[in-house]
Amino acid sequence: MKTRLLKKADVFIVLIIVAVCASALMIMRHTGTGLKAQITVDGNLLETVNLNSVEKPYTIITKTTPETEITIENGAVYFSHSQCENQLCVKSGKLTSKGATAVCLPAKVVITVTADKSVDAVTY
Repeated sequence: MKTRLLKKADVFIVLIIVAVCASALMIMRHTGTGLKAQITVDGNLLETVNLNSVEKPYTIITKTTPETEITIENGAVYFSHSQCENQLCVKSGKLTSKGATAVCLPAKVVITVTADKSVDAVTY
């Protein structure tokens, strides 16, 4: 007597699980669309940028010692150049999600990414 590995009900359950997971990923991907970058120098707000509305990449040069260069692209912000010795701020890479932060301590420049709408956790 042959036994089947998967029955029709098993396949149906697997398809439902895949559909629920795919829809959850789509929901999480489309929330948090209003990404904003806040750039502060020595605790004072220098600029707030809506990262989703950037059409052409541009740079901001801070007038600090050491001087830093911040590049802003559609959906991302990062330190592209700094005159400090260790370059840790440049090595932090592109900030693309809510809560991401990069700091140049010698220049006292902080970049923080926030979001208008976002979900911290999803439970079912």
